[in-house]
Amino acid sequence: MEFDLTPKIAQPLIEGNGGGYYIWLSSQVPLLAKTNVGAGQLVLQPRGFALPHYADSSKVGYVIEGTDGVAGMILPNTKKEIVLKLKK
Repeated sequence: MEFDLTPKIAQPLIEGNGGGYYIWLSSQVPLLAKTNVGAGQLVLQPRGFALPHYADSSKVGYVIEGTDGVAGMILPNTKKEIVLKLKK
């Protein structure tokens, strides 16, 4: 099986003064559709804010650059909020 692993540019889903959310379309990256995986990139500007949301799927995230960020999470089967300091 052969995979096209050439870099693709993410398409903007929403953009604003505080940052934006970008996605890779399965039509451009057939491997995403084949493996039933989605891919997105959240870019926050300094002092930017991402609204809380609910996701019914597992997510993996990592910080590429920047400091002094925080993320709050409520894990499944618990009502306790966890606040994590993000760092590169």
